[in-house]
Amino acid sequence: MSLLDKKYIHFVGIGGIGTSGLAQILRHQGRIISGSDMSSSEITKSLKHSGIKVEIGHKSSNVSKKHELLIYSPAIPKSNPELKRAEELKIKMLSYPEALGELSKEYFTIAISGAHGKSTTTAITALLLKNAGLDPTVIIGTKIKEFGNQNFRVGKSKYLVVEACEYKRSFLNINPDILVITNIEADHLDYYKGLNDYKKAFTEMSKKVKKGGIIIINGNDKNSVDAIKNTKSKVIKLSGIKKMGIKIEPKVVGAFNKLNASMAAIVGDLLKIPKEKIEKSISAFKGSWRRLEEKKRIGKTKIIDDYAHHPTEITMTLEAIREENPHAKILCVFQPHQYNRTIELLKGFGNSFHNVDEVIIPNIYKVRDKAEDITKICVKTLVDEINKNSKRSKAKDGHGLENTAKFISKNHSRYGIIITMGAGDIYDIHKLF
Repeated sequence: MSLLDKKYIHFVGIGGIGTSGLAQILRHQGRIISGSDMSSSEITKSLKHSGIKVEIGHKSSNVSKKHELLIYSPAIPKSNPELKRAEELKIKMLSYPEALGELSKEYFTIAISGAHGKSTTTAITALLLKNAGLDPTVIIGTKIKEFGNQNFRVGKSKYLVVEACEYKRSFLNINPDILVITNIEADHLDYYKGLNDYKKAFTEMSKKVKKGGIIIINGNDKNSVDAIKNTKSKVIKLSGIKKMGIKIEPKVVGAFNKLNASMAAIVGDLLKIPKEKIEKSISAFKGSWRRLEEKKRIGKTKIIDDYAHHPTEITMTLEAIREENPHAKILCVFQPHQYNRTIELLKGFGNSFHNVDEVIIPNIYKVRDKAEDITKICVKTLVDEINKNSKRSKAKDGHGLENTAKFISKNHSRYGIIITMGAGDIYDIHKLF
């Protein structure tokens, strides 16, 4: 019997992209769901609209004797009053990764992992299965237009497609039948001790694949090859994709998106989805929320938003935009995500903006940061690093989101494209201009 087979389930941190998806799936399966989050957001409003009781603010009174299970986001500290109350009432508690692991036991699970491209690869894989009539259940780290702009889908088949996050090794709770590793590159260095430690997590993940399961990797990514070299599972290396005779032509730009779609195509082929259906689904994919998403136009200026927050993601995304718009004047408004990441990857960030004309850094988004990290770096440090390394782009301090928005309102006509970029609250800037 699954630990999730409880009627009354409460979520702490229900506004997270993963927790909210799981909450919705369990609600559709007949559970009575409640939850809380520190602040109101598009996600909490959507949850309320769907009929889930959501409290803004964490307090012990949100948890009662009727609750049989409490699921909490990994970002929630043990000192949280709702966790303490659940402990007093002897209510079973699971972290979101643990709960996701429990859910995966009930399905044939396809887990998409990697440093970059997880959300897009998960989205395309999910659409392949849906369009082929395989009716998958899906949890993904972004909103998908084809799923009614939701970050989940409830299916009735045996298939579960899940975006598997490596932060704090949380994906090790999942035992997949098919594991996709898009790529491996050091990230989350507030937790991992370096590239070797990061790679080790993927080695551990490769051992979680069920007996008879399959691992799909990019054969040209040395870190991925190294990480799974001792696996007992069957390995498929992406370098052979063209031999499958499948056209990989998604509507989204960028060579990296063709790579993501190719990995999804291999999954589709393994599940015996006809090649013509794979091709049709890939060619119809128009992208997902905050992945090269066109937000609006102001006059002749196109406003694009993207989630990229690692140097490699930034470089590849801006390269793709420049290829499509070789003569446009491009402004990138980049909000670094975490002081720690900005410190650890500073040189990489300094070399990421060669394909744009100007860069504005409004602020550094604070999340999971230690006080000592906040004192070690500021916007000026990053601005100087970009200006030192880039011959083309000129960077400057935006002095906050509001001042940056005022600059855009006044100067947008100077640019053909303005791209806002980052994993924090940078997307909210669109409401200000």
